[in-house]
Amino acid sequence: MSSYIPDRPVPGGGPRPRRTDRVQCAIGWLLVLAGLLTAIAAAVTAGSAYRDGLDRIARDAASRTTVVGTLLDDASPVAAGPHQPVRVSYVDPMGRAHVGQVPINGRMLAGTQVRVEVDGDGRVGVEPPSRGDAVLSAITAGSSVVLVGGVLLVLTWLGARRVIAARNHAAWEREWELIEPQWSGRGRRV
Repeated sequence: MSSYIPDRPVPGGGPRPRRTDRVQCAIGWLLVLAGLLTAIAAAVTAGSAYRDGLDRIARDAASRTTVVGTLLDDASPVAAGPHQPVRVSYVDPMGRAHVGQVPINGRMLAGTQVRVEVDGDGRVGVEPPSRGDAVLSAITAGSSVVLVGGVLLVLTWLGARRVIAARNHAAWEREWELIEPQWSGRGRRV
């Protein structure tokens, strides 16, 4: 005579997994796959942001020019440190007059002509973007994708677990309604 029990498909194994257990397992594996895809998307996004940063550096370098400006104030290194910002008037490559501030190292009198680097918009004193800016942009973009993706994956997992737990609880309630009268003896006739 065979000792096959339908609830035990594998000898020595536990009870047959419920359908909700299989669904939860499948959702878990799908979320692991989604996590890997999120990591890939973060890497692609970071790479794209880095390349955009390098392009921005190249465009800025190509648009920068040097013009001659005139100091409007005296520069005194004692008053504000070695690189004191001083007002300067200059004309950009398009012929527009501007007043801006440039750092001056040393003592110079108002009226002294200085070389001034201006960006593509004719502004002076604007730091050019650097490779560090491109790296920071890449890190920020990649981290944002990981953060948003991670939050969505965690919320999805928690939501799926909540729905599955509610279904399991309802199934246990239905089973208990059938078993409890037999277990407690209320279902027997005396």
